[in-house]
Amino acid sequence: MKHILVAATLIVALSTLASAEGFRPIFHPPTISILEALQRDPDNFSTLIGLLRKADLKELRKAKASYTLLAPTNAAFSKLSPEYFTEVTNDPARLRQLLLAHLLPGKIMFMQLFAPDKGGVAKKNVTESLKTADDGLAYIQCDEHPADPANEHHPLINKKARVLKSDIEGKFSVTQVIDTVLTP
Repeated sequence: MKHILVAATLIVALSTLASAEGFRPIFHPPTISILEALQRDPDNFSTLIGLLRKADLKELRKAKASYTLLAPTNAAFSKLSPEYFTEVTNDPARLRQLLLAHLLPGKIMFMQLFAPDKGGVAKKNVTESLKTADDGLAYIQCDEHPADPANEHHPLINKKARVLKSDIEGKFSVTQVIDTVLTP
């Protein structure tokens, strides 16, 4: 059974590979939850959706709780070894820790986080540390602020996960799509 699960996971992951160039953003009306927004794009987030459901994070069920989700795509999960993925998904405590490492309390918009200073000078090579829901830290490094304020940031998180799509805002949440799973 374990081998079938691993094989099925690999097939799903490999069939849904996406690159930064081919990533299409999820639609996130301001009145829906993070999970509801992700469900609108199962081609990119079916693995994350399944893990969030399995872990049943109470943080995401709170009525008006504000969170920022660093959302790995299916392609990001496919980079994990099948053994590690199986171990984590079969251990509720480890799965919870992994998912909480992708959740930041509050709505964090990268456009605001890395906005130019009051004199209009763009910040370069800035690293911000933000507390995660598991009491860890996520280090977000932005090399340069986009010249056009309408453009989005593609910072690096923990020196390994690149943001593919930033600042997808909902009423109480923000989703930042990333290309690599943040392993503890």
